[in-house]
Amino acid sequence: MSTDTPRVANFIIAGTEKAGTTSIFMYLGEHPQVCGSSTKETDFFRQEFSGDPVQDRRHYSSYFTRCKESVPVLMEASPGYLGEAASVVPRLSSLLPDVKLLFILRDPIERLYSSYNFHLGKLDISKDVKFEDYVEKCFSYDRSGVGADELGMDEWYLKTLRFGRYVDFLEPYFEAYPRDQIKVMFFEQLKSDVAGFMKELSAFLDIDGSFWDQYEFRKANVTFSGSNRLLHKAAMYINSKTEPFLRQRPNLKHVLVNFYKKINQAREGYDPMPVSVRNELEAYYRPWNQALGKLLGDEIPVPWQVQA
Repeated sequence: MSTDTPRVANFIIAGTEKAGTTSIFMYLGEHPQVCGSSTKETDFFRQEFSGDPVQDRRHYSSYFTRCKESVPVLMEASPGYLGEAASVVPRLSSLLPDVKLLFILRDPIERLYSSYNFHLGKLDISKDVKFEDYVEKCFSYDRSGVGADELGMDEWYLKTLRFGRYVDFLEPYFEAYPRDQIKVMFFEQLKSDVAGFMKELSAFLDIDGSFWDQYEFRKANVTFSGSNRLLHKAAMYINSKTEPFLRQRPNLKHVLVNFYKKINQAREGYDPMPVSVRNELEAYYRPWNQALGKLLGDEIPVPWQVQA
């Protein structure tokens, strides 16, 4: 490729939230044949796309200026691209018709609970909102059309329930892109065999899968809460502002996060989900899980596969 041509992503981790996208971005970023965007979640096709192909390519390429010409795979990871497929797909396909796309799916019930606890820990959701209350707010927004202002919560978090209906958001991508440019994988597979997951993904990207044989896998973006609320809020702010710098220095970030956890972590992980809420969510997601199984050829992981 000519050095006069602005280089942009030819691989995007496009979904979904709380399904290991940060870890995968970090792992791939250390592979010699891959270069990640300066900011993991550019959200370019959600927030910055203008429709001017020359201007958009130049603007988008600014996230990849550090990438060497010799590196074949340029990537970014914006999990919000899946849930906002209706607006993202036409923008993405117009600028990047040849891009490869990865969607990592997770049991939608577990993903919803993980997302709630993650944003609770980041102070995006009030600690006074219990999970059962949160789910009811999401149902009110999704089924009854009650507004975000009336529910007292940012619209993005109310859409999280709906975003677990994966088939609705995958179909536009399947219609816009050849099937061999789309890879659908599962969080459950990542948890059970991370090296196998990365080797399968490497084959999709045409990069050396043997790199993972000696690689030390570390989790990223693990949900935890802070003991001191003000200190935790300050830490979240600093993390967001230094993200481009620390993203390129994963070892330094690992050291800093571990240090912060020692001085202010209240707990890692969260309590089991109330059974009554799980039953309600199982009924809600059942038809979409069945439709997803048909779309993917019944390849949904057994732990959350729902039989027709």
